[in-house]
Formats: sequence, structure tokens, C-alpha cells
Amino acid sequence: MSNATAETVYEHLMAGARQIDDGTSLHDIIDRVVESGPHDEPIHVLEVDSVVQRYTEWVRHMPRVKQYYAIKSNDADAIVETVVLLGGGFDCASQSELERVLGLGVPPERIIYAQPSKSVASLKLARQRCIRTVFDNEFELDKIAEHYPEAELLLRFRYDSANSKINLGTKFGCDANEEAHQLLDRARDLGMKVVGWCFNVGSMSYDAEVFYGAIRTGRSISDYAASIGFQFRVLDIGGGFVGDKDDNIGRYADHINRALEEFYPDCSSLEVFAEPGRYLCAGAVTNVAVVQGKRYFRSGNTITGVGYYLNDGIYGTFYSTKYRGLESKAVVWKSPKDCGPERDTKLFGPTCDGNDWFMAGIRLPELAIGDTLVFETEGAYSSVNACRFNGFKLPKVIPYVRGGIVELLRKIKSLKGDAQLIEQALLSNELIKVMSGNQTPLVF
Repeated sequence: MSNATAETVYEHLMAGARQIDDGTSLHDIIDRVVESGPHDEPIHVLEVDSVVQRYTEWVRHMPRVKQYYAIKSNDADAIVETVVLLGGGFDCASQSELERVLGLGVPPERIIYAQPSKSVASLKLARQRCIRTVFDNEFELDKIAEHYPEAELLLRFRYDSANSKINLGTKFGCDANEEAHQLLDRARDLGMKVVGWCFNVGSMSYDAEVFYGAIRTGRSISDYAASIGFQFRVLDIGGGFVGDKDDNIGRYADHINRALEEFYPDCSSLEVFAEPGRYLCAGAVTNVAVVQGKRYFRSGNTITGVGYYLNDGIYGTFYSTKYRGLESKAVVWKSPKDCGPERDTKLFGPTCDGNDWFMAGIRLPELAIGDTLVFETEGAYSSVNACRFNGFKLPKVIPYVRGGIVELLRKIKSLKGDAQLIEQALLSNELIKVMSGNQTPLVF
């Protein structure tokens, strides 16, 4: 990325973010947002600092594994531009995502077109810009051979975590044994360039050890590929990393680093990267929603529960809460002494769809219309799933960045994309060290 491009990205990021003092807490930010209301649309408070801190912790624990941000998880300008400045790569799943990151000056060699089933038009763009891509079946391989025959390819194999929220192997990835061998044979016969492998253990894999097994399986694929003339030099270990604030990339790193050292001890000729999405963006966003309506549920004359109609629901932030097993936690932004008695509670979205509810059977103190509920760790697969059903507004993203991180990013943009210097700047930053040791749940 050129100096001019880095300057443009930095200036755009800073123009869109609200700069705050280093000592400003998330609690303070939420107070400001609530006091500036009422807000018709739901608010996404986005802490740029969180993205930088998470990116740095990854570098600290897994310096050998580069980060290719899965832009599909949250495509907010502030997150994407921050990753660009940090020198990260990108996992893209569509032509529009490719065009966006290329337009931000990301070099093609730092992009993986990780969509296993691609349109012809997008393949033509990938060919024009020499972007690597993937395949997992013979039909996709034949399509690539026709429209992008000189492509550098990664073979995607299936290796599912037994403890992930979303199983991607039901849709993507070849069998790692006989089918993988057949596909490599076919690629050789077609004269294609297969340069490595990739996998994805599934979204939100709480089983960190699964990465060890997947890399071990990848080693056997590498060995077969070498036996028929391919020399693999790229390993993509995919995504699946949890983004909870109380989780740590270190527990994944233990198994990944051990597997790389054991099965790929000669790292000098290998490029290794992953596709973190949720890990970088989930904890960066806090949702602020307002109670717009209320109803009691009764059995005879007895109140058995209460329902609240929020300005946010499954067509805004909470699709994943209802349909993807994401466990949201509602924080009442009000003193308990000012609330009513605790009741069984159901949370509805604002639309006229009777299915637009996302939490039920929870216990909350009784609220009034106009009160606020806050939900932490809502940055992954939330705003990207939102739509304008019934004409309601999309969540409004408000980025915040602390002064110390502003200075750090200003320094980084002048390093001309030098990965080693950028990593040194991140690892030595005192504010990031403080942030890394201060991960406490949000309370009123």
C-alpha cells in the first residue's frame, strides 16, 4: 500500500470516528449515547481500539500466522480501514468484497478469494488482479480451468469441529482422503497450479484442539500432493475463532503453534494465514436498544410475564441470536431501585412479523417505555444481516477511538506497510497492554 493510500485510509477513518480520552470507559460511552437520545434507530457503539487490541494479541501469540480478516463478518468502514492500516489481509467471498479491498489499496497477494463456488464474472476479476482462490469439487475446478487457468489454488478440505455453532462442512469442503486425492489428480491433469490447502472448522468453535487435528490432516494432503508433483507453499487454517471478550486467542494458539512446529517444522518456505472474522469484530461492538412498547402476559388476573418491543430485532442486530445460537446478554441501563419487580421477559423486534422476537424466558427487572437495554459483543454477523424490512432503519454505527490508538495508527501509516515494523509498534504499545488486561463484563 502506497503512502498516499495509507494517508487517505487513515484520514477517512479519523473523520468518521469520535476521538476520546484514553481513560474513557465503555460505560462512559454508553452513558453518552443514552443521554443523547432518544434514538429511533438502534445504535452500534464500535470501539476501534478493540480491533487493534485483538489484532495485536493475535500477533503476540501466533506471529507465524497472518490475519486475513473475513470481511463478511462485519464490513463497517471503521473495522475494514483499521485492518488495512494494520497491514492485515482479507478473506473475500464476493466480487463486491474483492473490489472494495482492492480499492483501499490492499495488495492482491494479501487477499484470498475464499468462496468455494464463484461466479464467472468474479473469476474474471480475480484473474485480472492475480488473486488466489479455492476449490473443493471437480465442477469448480473445471470452471476455474476454463476462466482462470493460471490461478494459484488452494484445495479446501472438510474438517468439522464437534463443538461449533455453525457447521460449514455440510456445504463446503471435500473429503480429506480419497476425494482430495482425486481432485489433486484432476488438477494435475488439467495443468492447474495447486499451491496449498485450506479448511474451516465451523463458526464459533469452542474446541481449540480441533485445529491440531486439521493441520495434521493437511500434512497428509501435502504429502500426497508432493508425490504427484505439487509443492505446497500456502496453508490457510480458516476461521472459527470465538470473539467473546472473556476468551483468549492464546488457547487456540497453543494447539496451532504445536501443530505447525510438528507437521511443518520448515516454515521458511511456507505462507500461513487464517481468516479471523468474529475474533476481531465481535467484541468491538456494543448494541444500544430502546424499549418502544410493552405488554403483559396474563393467566386470568395474574401477570405471568412481560414483553418489550425494542427498536431492534431479528431484522437488525439479532438474527444470529435467534437462528445461529449466539447467546446475547441484556444489560438493563438503569438503577435496580428504579425498576419494577423481576419478571419472565420476552424481547420483540419492532416489525409486524410475529416471528420477530429473539430472547424469551429470561428474567429481567420490569422496565418502562423509553428505557434502554445494552448488549455487549454484538459485532459479528449482526449489521451485515440487517435489512430494511417494514422500512425500519438499519443499526447506526458510531465508531470511537481513544487518543493513544490515534497516535499509534498515525505512526503505523508512516511505516510504508512494513509488517515487521508494524508488529513491533503494536507489541510495544503500552495502552494495548493495559487494554488486554482489562476485560471486564459491562454492568450499569
